[in-house]
Amino acid sequence: MRKKVLLAFDDPGGGLAASSLIERLITENTLELKIYTGNLSENFVSCFKLQKLNSRISKDEAEKIVDENSPDILVTGTSGGNAEQELRNSAFGKKIKSVVILDFWKDYKRRWLYASYPIEKMTDKVCVMDDLAKDEMIKDGFPEKNLIVTGHPYLDKIFYYSKKIITKNKSEKNNFLFLSQPLHIIGINNYKIHPLKILLEVLAELARVETEKISLTIKLHPSEKLSNELSSLVSEFDCERLKVKFANEKVTLKDLIEKSEIIIGYNTIAMFEARALNKRTISLNVVPIKKSLINAMQSAGMEILDMNKKNILDSLMKRNDKENPSRIYKGGIENCVQVILSELSLN
Repeated sequence: MRKKVLLAFDDPGGGLAASSLIERLITENTLELKIYTGNLSENFVSCFKLQKLNSRISKDEAEKIVDENSPDILVTGTSGGNAEQELRNSAFGKKIKSVVILDFWKDYKRRWLYASYPIEKMTDKVCVMDDLAKDEMIKDGFPEKNLIVTGHPYLDKIFYYSKKIITKNKSEKNNFLFLSQPLHIIGINNYKIHPLKILLEVLAELARVETEKISLTIKLHPSEKLSNELSSLVSEFDCERLKVKFANEKVTLKDLIEKSEIIIGYNTIAMFEARALNKRTISLNVVPIKKSLINAMQSAGMEILDMNKKNILDSLMKRNDKENPSRIYKGGIENCVQVILSELSLN
């Protein structure tokens, strides 16, 4: 009899990580897979049969989903909403196996904010990206026996698992891409100057010394709304020598990255996507970040710059040779699948 796997994810980061397992899971004849996804993640897996998952659900809704599917194991991402956790709460109460795919190097405890059980008594097995992330989670109170270092499945997918065929370099000189994020998500709640304004001031100065015009495209985060502040910044700095615009929503992130010479942002999975396409990628260090995230970004070949206008300008004036990214993410997909199979006693 086939084992039933209930796979659920909501936000983009967790969705990319968890959905990266689907193609591999469906090759296992011993498994029957059901997929629940939220609005921001359904486009990752639109070719599969999906069920709707809202970002916030009640305990009763979670119980209904679990009861209707009767899974042998629950596999979830980790998001800011409560949906995946309510499913884990139900699985915990029903003694159903649970595997969680961690997707980024921060906010570990917040991902279990809506847990009905104490962290130290969790039965979830957590697939974590590397030893540094595991050590940080242990310091946060997570039981070591529940943490399994697997690598990152999405980074495995974009760096190694999927063959990339690059026919030609589509980038345009002095074409910059800024990957925006809501500031509260990255830990900035009070500020005097928006980080984007600092970057625009640097680009305006760069435009005065460059022989060619400079273009900056701003890509909003999927959960980000266009604010008056951002609109005002574009209006203030857009000029003949420095063209500033927001990305067309119909243009994919991959296309935006491919056409850009340099990608700039804070710390997001999209920065790793840029490195997977071997683009020069700069992370603006606007808030303190964990050692594990610094290590992951540097291993992928990113530059991390403090919010100092001179440092940023000096860096942008150099046309550094891109380095091939590290291979530390290889195997993330297979390792996560093996954790699931092990929990089901199928390997």
